[in-house]
Parts: sequence; structure tokens; C-alpha cells
Amino acid sequence: MALPNLLIVGAAKSGTTSLHNYLNQHPDIFMCSPKEPHFLINKEIGEQRIPKGVLNLEDYKSLFEGKSGKRYRGESSVMYLSFPEITIKNIKKYLSEDVKIIIMLRNPVERAYSGYQHVKRYNIMESLSFEDALEQSEHRYHNTSNMTPASRYLELGLYYKQVKVLSEAFKNIHLIIYDDYKHHFDKEMNKVFHFLGVDPVKINTEGEHMVGGWEWKSEWMKSLMMKKNPLKTALKFLLPFKSLRKGIRVNLQKGNTKKVKKINPETKRWLKGYYKSDVEQLSLLLERDLNYWIL
Repeated sequence: MALPNLLIVGAAKSGTTSLHNYLNQHPDIFMCSPKEPHFLINKEIGEQRIPKGVLNLEDYKSLFEGKSGKRYRGESSVMYLSFPEITIKNIKKYLSEDVKIIIMLRNPVERAYSGYQHVKRYNIMESLSFEDALEQSEHRYHNTSNMTPASRYLELGLYYKQVKVLSEAFKNIHLIIYDDYKHHFDKEMNKVFHFLGVDPVKINTEGEHMVGGWEWKSEWMKSLMMKKNPLKTALKFLLPFKSLRKGIRVNLQKGNTKKVKKINPETKRWLKGYYKSDVEQLSLLLERDLNYWIL
């Protein structure tokens, strides 16, 4: 069956998009598009929460159609990690307990702020300050049926239980720390290739993936660019070439965005305290000192 036997399960904003695209360069590996179908959790967490989420098995299979000859068929749904019990249940139901799983973890303080900026860029429902969004994240998520789980900025960085539960359920798990991936890329990629049992290949890293560090100058422009509206419909009719519309969008974005401000130092200190115990437990679990994340 042409179903995935390789999953990148998160955490969000930890380099998963680039890894997904880099693995797709390997001749023995096929990584699906869209990158994040989230089939294994969509129905349980709410069908309106994941944009472009895949809801039925036939559509999920179609993402890997014609790729059964590849040694690995993969997908990279980053919310799988934060719902480990649901993910485990449905891996066993639809896939195989021998599936290869890659987990990527980033400093949870940095991940929270980067995650907030990402949601703020692409989701019209996020208009709060970072501090207010932190305070309201869980209440808002559980009381709004179409709120993305990516808005659970605090919860997504509590890695200890997530990693522990998955590690106890499956044997084929490889973990990457974002700092290592960023600063020792070739070494980390070779570790991934070794984990998968495929020959190392030279990766073309020229393309940029999900570049952050920017925000909209106004909510009006964000709404215009993100929402469906008559102007966008008219442009599709007047400009049938997708590449031309993309060029216009890029230019509009450049002229209507600004650089993201650094996180408030007091908020950063508070987040370090919030994650302290979890990071300490994770360090023990992984037998690696990650306490520099919270110093």
C-alpha cells in the first residue's frame, strides 16, 4: 500500500519544513505535497482546525499515489507531536508500528515566539499581542472550534511528555535538536540518512523555506492578502498565469511588511521559568543537557 512509512511529527517552527524539502531531494525518498495533511489527528481535534487538512483515507492515499516503489514515503504534520495519544492510536490503525519517526525540537522559548509570529502572519484570527495570546491560548483554543492548534503557544513547547509517550510506543524514532541542525547541518543530515538506512547525498540548501522574521504593517493589508475577496477573484480572472499573480503578491508583501521586534525581555524570563521543569525532565529523558535553553 502506498501509505507513508516516514513521519516528521514536529515540533512546529523547529526546521521541519526545510527537512521535509531536503529529504525529498533523495532518490529513495518521496515527501508529499502538501507537507502537512494531518490526517492522523484531524477528525479527533476538529475538522475545521487545520487548513487544507486531509480528512479521509482515500485522499490521504492519493498523496502517495504512484510512489510505492520508493523506499520511503513521508509526510510532515507538525501537530502530531502535541497530540501523541491520538497520533499513536492512528499510526497503529492506518500505518505500521515500524514507521520511521523524526522529531525536531527547538528551544521552547524561541519556538513559542516564532510560532506566534507565524500564526499572526497567516491566520486572520490572531490579532492579540504575544503576552495576551500566551495568557488566552488554551482557553481560546478549547472554546473556538476553528482555532488552529498552532495557537497553543505554551502547550506546544512542553516536549517531555510528548517525546516520552511516543518513544514508549515506537522503536524507530530519531530526534534532532534544532541548534545542531542549524550549526552542524551536514553532520545532522548524515545522522538522518543513517537512521533511514539510505546512502548520504549532497543536499542543495539554496532554496529558503518558511522564512520568518517579518510581520504585516496593518491588519487591513493582512486581511486583504489572507482572506478570499472579490479583488482576488477578479485578479485570477484577469491574470490567469499563476506565476504573474505570485509576483504581484510578493511585491505587495515586501511593501507592506516590517521586521519583527525582539521578544520582550520580561516575557522571555517568564517563559524560561515556565519551561524550566519540563526542560529538566527532557534532559534526563534524552540523557542530554538542554538546560542552556532556560538559562
